[in-house]
Amino acid sequence: MKDEFTVVAEIFLHAMTRHPERPALVIAEKTWSYEELGCLVAAASSRLQKTVPVAGSRIAIIGDNHPAYVVAYWAAQCNGCSTVEIDGNESLHKVICVLNATRTQFVVTDRAVIKSALQGKIPVESLDEFLKNNEADGKPETENPPYPGKWQRTLPFTRICPKPEESSIVFTSGTTGSAKGVVLSHGNFCFIARSVAGYLELNETDRCALILPLCHTYGKSVLLAAAVAGAAVVILDSLGNQKRFLSQLTTECGCTVLCAVPYHLNTLVKSGCLPRYDFSSLRTITSSADKLSPSVIDSLTAALPNVRIFSMYGLTEATTRVCYVPPEMIHIKKESCGRPLPGIELNIMLEDGRAAGPGEIGEVLVRGPNVMTGYFNDPDLTAATIDNGWLKTGDIGHLDTDGFLYIDGRKKDIIKCAGERISPLEIEETLMEYPGVDEAAVVGLPDSLMGEIIHAYVASRDSSLNKADLREHCLARLSHNKVPYKYTIVERLPVTKTGKVRKHILRG
Repeated sequence: MKDEFTVVAEIFLHAMTRHPERPALVIAEKTWSYEELGCLVAAASSRLQKTVPVAGSRIAIIGDNHPAYVVAYWAAQCNGCSTVEIDGNESLHKVICVLNATRTQFVVTDRAVIKSALQGKIPVESLDEFLKNNEADGKPETENPPYPGKWQRTLPFTRICPKPEESSIVFTSGTTGSAKGVVLSHGNFCFIARSVAGYLELNETDRCALILPLCHTYGKSVLLAAAVAGAAVVILDSLGNQKRFLSQLTTECGCTVLCAVPYHLNTLVKSGCLPRYDFSSLRTITSSADKLSPSVIDSLTAALPNVRIFSMYGLTEATTRVCYVPPEMIHIKKESCGRPLPGIELNIMLEDGRAAGPGEIGEVLVRGPNVMTGYFNDPDLTAATIDNGWLKTGDIGHLDTDGFLYIDGRKKDIIKCAGERISPLEIEETLMEYPGVDEAAVVGLPDSLMGEIIHAYVASRDSSLNKADLREHCLARLSHNKVPYKYTIVERLPVTKTGKVRKHILRG
């Protein structure tokens, strides 16, 4: 099979034909080779064709990371169907609204309440049922012809996809609270999968640890990039049990790549337990979603000196990847999130519409094959977000003279205090440096005199942490106009599954 992919299903077929005996998926103590996973996908594809016979239909997957999630995703793509992907934490009302709006014809979920609500309306199976049913039908047939004809015959895959502009609709509420359906094309995913596999230098011996939700594009990029290289995806337990997680990552599974968000890495660094584990198999850590703070970079480098760290930047509307800092420059460009991937353009637009020069701060614009086709059923928002191919990210940043991007905040997060525009980012990083602080989020709250006041929310498990010490810490490191007026200490901040703080909840 050719190495250039035009539709997502080709990525999976490529992996099966070239690496049939290599491990494809690992969870707990069970491993599926690409051949075994291919049998499950073939069985699922055949079953789905009977229920959803029309290519171009939509199949929804709603649930936590699970082998059935992977099988359902690949089966849908191989059938020429697009996947509707919804965060499992969304309300039942919102889920039903999305399914109705997208005219979804089959649902796989791990939420009993969703399954119950859909009975008799849309064909629905639980993740466990879906996997069990396909395991019964997906036993390898020894009399099948050799590769690659076996898979070309077994999988009901149409090379000319009826809807190449729609591979997945990813519904993400992010940090704003308003659900948006991001329509991502086969071209979007194929470009990113090849790009990520390339710059991470993935190969068939790699084992990529997955703790990111598959319903988000960062998690999906791990699955796709691994398949491009013929590598294995290892689904790990969450960080709720750090000892269990680290044991799986190192000794039990020997993962070579860990894809995480700053929340995960900061939690691991602050736990102080990294030196107790053997990380000899781990060669790469990637971080995206939010900025990776310099202090975390330093701590990771000290604890894991032989591990390459990729600090990256992306967003769902850009198929989760825009740029990255090469590991050899991570300490030189510690505050940056990198240069754009080949084929992607970056621009900084000032408030008056002019292109910014080096060092000038404005809105980050992105153009390239990673940019979404638009928002589902929302042409007005699409037109407001994409202008002549340029995606308006809503992020505020600047470029240096070497073309490296620096994120200075979010347009919606800018605090307008006493006539000044203040980004929370520097304040949050300063708070994170204080011992005992696990997470920090800074928002602006309405004030009749100042317009907005700076309110810092700090998450800590240290009962001795007090507000006066936090204020003294900030006074010593920040200009007076950036020192928070108010501090609230909590056990945990409200975050998305990718570790982003839901600031709209903090604002009330």
